[in-house]
Amino acid sequence: MTETKIPTQTEEKVTYGVLNWGPCVCQLKISDNFRNKLLTGAEEARKENLDYTDKLAGIIKGEYEYKKKEDYLPEIAQCLGIYDVAFQKWKSDPYERKPEYMLTALWVNYMKQHEFNPPHDHSDQLSFVIFLKIPGEIRKEQEEYKGKSGGPGSLSFLYGDGNRQAITYQSILPKEGDMFIFPAWMKHYVAPFYSDVTRISVSGNVADSVQLNQLKRHAEATIVNSEQIKK
Repeated sequence: MTETKIPTQTEEKVTYGVLNWGPCVCQLKISDNFRNKLLTGAEEARKENLDYTDKLAGIIKGEYEYKKKEDYLPEIAQCLGIYDVAFQKWKSDPYERKPEYMLTALWVNYMKQHEFNPPHDHSDQLSFVIFLKIPGEIRKEQEEYKGKSGGPGSLSFLYGDGNRQAITYQSILPKEGDMFIFPAWMKHYVAPFYSDVTRISVSGNVADSVQLNQLKRHAEATIVNSEQIKK
């Protein structure tokens, strides 16, 4: 709780508090070693043309799937552990069971002039985006931007119904090495930039392996039961 003075005739102090509300989005900074490792893998995926565009919502031509996503599990697992700690502090309620995460998708985005990601969400439980390379021209565009929205190349998260008493979106101007972890169902979008350069980012989806196994067993049981009904 916070104590503050509110202008009244009596000048009395009023104690107030603000509830945590909405989804938990965690921002952190990855190491240079991990960033370089991801850049190397991204270039390999691009050279081998491991095209991933047909599985994604973005209006981006250069989207490629990482060849061996398991190579990046140690670093990603560490980042997810930080998210778990942040989430428990944010929620003030410890997990009944610590999630066992499984990396289900990992791809790189070579985003160019005028390209963008429209509002969309992802599958599975958590998603993340890591910004590997941001040319100086984009940062200059952002510095010169005078509008009220996120600005060129911004990442925006959407939540809620637009009520005046609610914060329904957050726009961020990412920097190199920034990583954002968020609920996969949360709507988000990426604004275009206008310089003739390429920005490189990595995205991925994460599932709770325990929940997946439970769903799989349920699906298998449903199939068996349906077969029995047919007979």
